[in-house]
Amino acid sequence: MRIGRNGAALAAGAALLVVIGVVPQATADPLATAKARAAALSRTVNALRTRAEVLTERYDRVQSELNVAVSEQASADQSLTTLQVNSAQAQVELRSRAQALYESGGNTSVIASLLVGGNPAQALDNMQLANSVLTTQSRSVQAAAVTVDKAQNLDQRDTGITRRITHLQVAARTDASRVTALLARAQRSLTDATATVRRIAHAQAVAAAAAAAADFATALTTAGGTIDPNVTIKPPNNIAAMAIAAARSRLGVPYVWGATGPDAFDCSGLTQWSYAHAGISLPRTAAEQWNAGPHPSLAELEPGDLLFWALNTSDPATIHHVAMYIGNGLMIAAPHTGENVQIQPVYMDGYIGAMRPWGPVSS
Repeated sequence: MRIGRNGAALAAGAALLVVIGVVPQATADPLATAKARAAALSRTVNALRTRAEVLTERYDRVQSELNVAVSEQASADQSLTTLQVNSAQAQVELRSRAQALYESGGNTSVIASLLVGGNPAQALDNMQLANSVLTTQSRSVQAAAVTVDKAQNLDQRDTGITRRITHLQVAARTDASRVTALLARAQRSLTDATATVRRIAHAQAVAAAAAAAADFATALTTAGGTIDPNVTIKPPNNIAAMAIAAARSRLGVPYVWGATGPDAFDCSGLTQWSYAHAGISLPRTAAEQWNAGPHPSLAELEPGDLLFWALNTSDPATIHHVAMYIGNGLMIAAPHTGENVQIQPVYMDGYIGAMRPWGPVSS
């Protein structure tokens, strides 16, 4: 076959590359590229969701503080209205008593008028009467002055509560907009990816979840706990049983950040709502719920215990997720936006520990 000048030059160049050990790069493997993009997509979406969970925690805390502040303001307003009426009456009384005392010539004149009498016994009686009149008058003046002071102090407190409410409302709106923006970015990342990349990312996520669940099972059994799918683990008491039953009744309900039920929940909203049905009042956020009871070890876990995940497993202040343990390495959770309340394997990644809402841990 005849080779032209250009073809001969190309052939010679290729031969030279082979001789010096350089092989022309082959076309990239499309499947490998898709897997790499899927892994990057998973990292991005997971990071955005975690940041959204952290901000949701802060939003929940602010919203809880806001609810308390609004309640305090309503109570303060009611008390202030009553005190303002009493204060106005007290001020009128103070002025009238002051005027009457002034017109009578003061305390000395009051005593002098009462001491007018014909004999020492009557003078003594009048002296006691004078002391009684002046003491009663003094107490009335003091009570009126206290009422006025209380009204003024409560008015200042009410103003402070109003400022706090305004600050919390701004903080809540800011956190809400940030959560919304993060979740929108996560959704755009998923939408912009090809169907192949999304499918691979889902498969990778399933595999990662299975590995994390296996890690938890290993950690649990190593610590002395047991997992036996053939044995139904019963709640240790009625409180745990009622909380689990409440949580089970919400299976399939959508996750909505900031929601406390009954038709939508975020993670701590679900655990708070469930335990409220068992007669236990839990704080609003996952980080606050961590501090609401004792902390059983892995070997001591029982159905009804709450499980927590944190950015830093050495720092409970970084807790951003909570779920309810139901035994055999399973939990009821409100995972994240786009998912419903569901039963899922407990995973070890980011696991910081557990909390028992109903009481002490027996070691």
